[in-house]
Amino acid sequence: MDSKILLGKILQRFFDKKVAQVEGYNSFGYLKETNQAVRLTREGGADTVVPFKKIIKGIEAYKANPQLYDEGPSALRQFGITHVTSPIWAMLHLLDKNNYL
Repeated sequence: MDSKILLGKILQRFFDKKVAQVEGYNSFGYLKETNQAVRLTREGGADTVVPFKKIIKGIEAYKANPQLYDEGPSALRQFGITHVTSPIWAMLHLLDKNNYL
């Protein structure tokens, strides 16, 4: 499936649920979207802007290697996703692993 379609599904699910969280990890709350990013709250931290292009990098990494889905957020660092690794990881987990196959 096209990465932009998956991005749209992730953003819709995030908007609907208002939270992205993987069990045992911090949660991230939905605040708003712009044309290029999503703004979210961090559990115990400052609000953060996450650019769509970084989320798409994560989507493409999962599509290339679906086993990354089962690893922790630090697995995304090798793809140049830093500083927003945990929120992107949590958002990517709003979809099932099968979406990335």
